[in-house]
Amino acid sequence: MRKHAATPDTNQALPKNNPFPVILRMIGKVFRPVFTDRSRLQSIIQPLFWLALIFILGQALWIYTGLQANSSIISGQRVTVEIPMGSSVFQIGRLLEEKGLITNRESFVWYVYLTGKKNSLKAGHYTFGPKISFSHVFAELQKGRPVIYRITIPEGYTTKEITRLLKEKGLINAERFEQLLHDRVFLKSQLVEFSPQSGEGFLFPDTYEIAKGSSEEEILAIFLQRFRQVWSQISGGREASTFSPLELVTLASIVEGEAKVAEERPVIAGVFMNRLRRGLLLQSCATVQYALGERKQRLLYKDLQVESPYNTYRYKGLPPTPICNPGRASLMAVLEPVQTDYLYFFAKTDGSHIFSRTYREHLKAQSLGGH
Repeated sequence: MRKHAATPDTNQALPKNNPFPVILRMIGKVFRPVFTDRSRLQSIIQPLFWLALIFILGQALWIYTGLQANSSIISGQRVTVEIPMGSSVFQIGRLLEEKGLITNRESFVWYVYLTGKKNSLKAGHYTFGPKISFSHVFAELQKGRPVIYRITIPEGYTTKEITRLLKEKGLINAERFEQLLHDRVFLKSQLVEFSPQSGEGFLFPDTYEIAKGSSEEEILAIFLQRFRQVWSQISGGREASTFSPLELVTLASIVEGEAKVAEERPVIAGVFMNRLRRGLLLQSCATVQYALGERKQRLLYKDLQVESPYNTYRYKGLPPTPICNPGRASLMAVLEPVQTDYLYFFAKTDGSHIFSRTYREHLKAQSLGGH
């Protein structure tokens, strides 16, 4: 028979020179007397216990000391600290240490993890009095104190002007905010009865308190909700108008752009409504300024020829959207216009107007009124 090469036996024992059994036997010989002799076991465990206890107490004292206020920095004064959104425990500890609210940031990190409060700390703007305790600081950090910006939107501001104002305050990403101002799905969800093409006209002029870190959607929703609230208050119970809600807001924005004297707003609204019903051009200088994209003290005749659907000297009817964001008085003016025969008005140097029924009277007012 042909001899076959020997094959390894997979079931054979480990080589006799394997060191692990030898090491295990040596460890057993060393510690076997300890475990069999209770007195020897106690003599080893007791020192280890005391060493562990001393270590734990030392760590606890180290953490406690590190969490005390740094008197050399605070010196009895009020302390303000701002915790940005998304700050980690390490970053919060660094900020507290820099402000003197704690002595050691590492002690703070250990404390947070040992207490299981890692996810409880919140961003915000915190102010602490002269007598500061860490327990109070830590409790406040779990409540959250958002930075609040108080911002006033003047009547007649356009969405571009409002966007610029919010951007300067660091409250929004201008590009994202402008996208939302033309997001018809988002706008319709907030303004169902108006279905606007843009947010122009619906950012109600008022004073707002906005928390830093609010999203652009949240901020825009605040403006739109305030508009809905005011509109509901002033429009409820009134007789149905021949104009749609969107047309009324658009007309109110034109009244806002034209009126300088509060008492004249309802009269100006009545004039524009008369012109619309008769199919006349509105011929509003405010719409031309919106078309030009700038506020001019005085329009030139060439400005009145600008090609734009917002130029009511060239195109009949209302412009495609409101031209600014009207306040309560202008909204009230279009809801309760003065019933009049006036079809024209002319601005005087003091901002008031001369109203006329005929074009002949209007020309006469221009010659007498001057600018």
